Order: sequence, then structure tokens, then C-alpha cells
Amino acid sequence: MKFYDLYIKTKLSDGENTLEEIVRFAERLGYSGIAICDDYESDEKLEEIKAKIKETKTDLELYTGALISAENVSDLKDKITKVRDKVNVVIVSGGKYQINRAACEDPRVDVLAHPELNRIDNGLDDICMQAAARNNVAIEINFRQILDSFRKQRSYVLNHIGKNMNLANHFRTPVIICSGAKSVWDMRAPRELVSIANILGLELGKAFLGVTTVPQQMVSENQKTMEGKKITEGVEIVE
Repeated sequence: MKFYDLYIKTKLSDGENTLEEIVRFAERLGYSGIAICDDYESDEKLEEIKAKIKETKTDLELYTGALISAENVSDLKDKITKVRDKVNVVIVSGGKYQINRAACEDPRVDVLAHPELNRIDNGLDDICMQAAARNNVAIEINFRQILDSFRKQRSYVLNHIGKNMNLANHFRTPVIICSGAKSVWDMRAPRELVSIANILGLELGKAFLGVTTVPQQMVSENQKTMEGKKITEGVEIVE
């Protein structure tokens, strides 16, 4: 069984975490593949990260991701257009309802991260979940968000994530589980992430899919598109 964590952050240019340290730790935790997913700042920064990933020698599958933060829907769509063909994983930083909904309705988005962030509710409704299921946008459980939440707020965060998992179960919306790590010390073994998701209400089988099949198919399909092998949905160039 192959395990994936598609949301690991690192400031490679600042030397806070070397890519080699992250890779070695991921190998020790039993992952088959990871994605380096920093905040999207510019194409130059993105190319710098991609170059470092390409230079890294490892048997681990290494992917490039982009975390998009947007002030409004127009800004979100502009940034998605800029990065979609350049990365394996497009993750939208959720929280605002209009951003959550727009991300769910856009098939170019791979993952909606922490839709309940800084909210008094879970941030998603039936309309969002149905759109996410239709467009194959995965709803994320972000371990670092739970870890970083204040003790008094943690029960609310867990409750909101639980509500989203119940909706995901009902509408058969894909779910992905990520560490959201900012350093190697934030990274967690895949079975630990599965356990957390299961406790939060996600069915055990679906929790395993969230660190195996869902991320694996996601990066595989996007890789085909980046290599020009996938023309459109259901149409591919085969050798």
C-alpha cells in the first residue's frame, strides 16, 4: 500500500527546512510520495522549488504543489490559471465561504484546505459538497490546523471538521488527509492521520483512501496533463 502526504510546507530559500531532511523523514514514516506545497508567491519562487525537487536523489515520489490564498473569487481564479499547468497539486486555502464554494465549483482545484478555518461554523454546505463531488475536489483534513488550535478552540475545530466529514460521507465527496507540516516535527505517519480522520467521523475505509488512492490518482492524472498525455476528461494519448 502506497501512502502520500500532499501538503508539506517548507521555505527552501530561507534554509529553515532542507528538502533532504523532509525527504528522509518522510521515508522513515513510510510514505511513498509527498508534495512540497508552499504558498504561491511568484512563478520564480515556484521554479526554484521545482528545480530543487528535480535535483533531489530519492526513491520517494516528489511532487510540486501550490497553496493559493485569495482575497476574493476573481483573485482565486487568476491564481489558479497561473499555477494549474505548472504543478502537480493545486490547493486552495479555505475559510471564507465564497472562496470555499468557488474552489468546490472549479475542477482545476485539487484540494480545498481547512474550509472551517477561523469560522464559527464548518464552512461548507450541501451545495459546496455536491459541487466538490461533481468536480472531484477533495476536502482536506489538516493535522497542523488541529495541532495549532488553542485548547479552548480545539473542540470547535474538531466539531466543524466532524460535520464536514459527515457531509463528505453522505455526498461521497473525496477526502484527503494531510499533515500540513511546516517542519519535519509536524509530519505524522500515515496511519496516525488515518486514525485522526476516523475519530473525526470519516469511515475507516475512506480514511485510508485519503492517504492512498485519492492522492495517488490525483497526482497521476495531473502528471498526465502536465506531460501532454491527457487531452481532456476521458481522452488520453497512449503509447
